[in-house]
This record gives sequence, structure tokens and C-alpha cells, in this order.
Amino acid sequence: MIDLLVAGGGPAGLATAILGAKAGLEVVVVERRRGPIDKACGEGLMPHAVALMSGLGVSAPGKPFHGITYTDGRRRVTGRFRGGAGRGVRRTVLHTGLLEAATAAGVRIVHGDVGPVHQNATSVRCGEFCARYLAAADGLHSPIRDALGLARPSTGPRRWGIRRHHLMTPWSDCVEVHWSDGAEVYVTPQQVLEFLPTQANGEPRSISPWSG
Repeated sequence: MIDLLVAGGGPAGLATAILGAKAGLEVVVVERRRGPIDKACGEGLMPHAVALMSGLGVSAPGKPFHGITYTDGRRRVTGRFRGGAGRGVRRTVLHTGLLEAATAAGVRIVHGDVGPVHQNATSVRCGEFCARYLAAADGLHSPIRDALGLARPSTGPRRWGIRRHHLMTPWSDCVEVHWSDGAEVYVTPQQVLEFLPTQANGEPRSISPWSG
């Protein structure tokens, strides 16, 4: 029997798996997708998350930032961190670091579906897996949460996330949050990690010290 089965191999699932492995548990992560998973994301780690990644042995290079600035075009307020810097990190870079740290910690990663969940007083069975504990890290629209009857309807408006990278010199050492009645824009400074002219016109592809 597995000690800990983690459904979902995103940042939350992999961090949980590494913590379990470091505590001496046998851990298996089940994830359908392979390799670093990219998605729309603010791509910034707060200071406590930077410390956590360091403690987990995760290598996630990026650009430090030292606070958060909020602005609506008329007013502007900045809160600067007191306990160390945050870090702007490409999501693919963070995911790669987590995958490498999980593998080094002895976590087994299986690509596939976790399957239906059945539980009793001592174990949880998910498809071919039987474990003492199950961590459901299968995303915002968690099928496991729905299957267990734990989902709650959302009464607020639906939200969509769009991400774009721009190659330019950062004008601030803070993350900027621009907001209006119908939208929010997060601007995060990032480290330039590569510069490859991959398009026919010689323009770089998705490489930037800023994420918006």
C-alpha cells in the first residue's frame, strides 16, 4: 500500500509530494500531462514561497521583487516586504524545478488518470492505486472534489486569465497590480533566461523579464 497518493502534478501537488517524501512516506503522483505544464499565471512567488522552495530543494531562478504596488490610474499605494524578497519566476521554470526535486526525493510520477475514488476506514483506492492517504491537487475544477460531494457552486462572475510576456527593462522593483471595474492586470519582473529568434521574422518567442 502506498503511503500518500497525490492526484495532480502541478505546483501544489508536487510540493505536497516532496514534503511527504522528505517525511519518509512512499509517495506517488498521478498526472495526465507530461513535462513542465504552462498556463496563465502571475508568475510571482511571495517571500514565504521563495523560502519554502529553498527548503524543498527546488531550483527556480528568477528576478527578485521587493513589494506589491496597487494602482487604478488615479491612486497608487506600495507595500514593501520586510522579510526578504519575492521572486518573478516563469511557471515552466518553477514546474521544472519542482519535477526535478520530486524525482530526487524519490517521488514516483505516473502519467494517467487517477480513476474513481473509493475509501474505507483505513485506505483510499483510486483505480489501480491503494493508499493510506489521498491528496486531491487536481485543480480549480477538481473532479475528485465533485465525486466526493464537496463542491460548492460559485455565485460570482466568471473570470478568465490571459498572460503575455514582453522584453523590456523593468521600471520597478515591485509587482504592479493595475485594477479597474472589469479587469485586473498583474505585472511581474522576471529574469531573461534565453533569447532565441524562432519566428520567421526573427522576433523572439515568449521571452521576457516582465510578465503581464
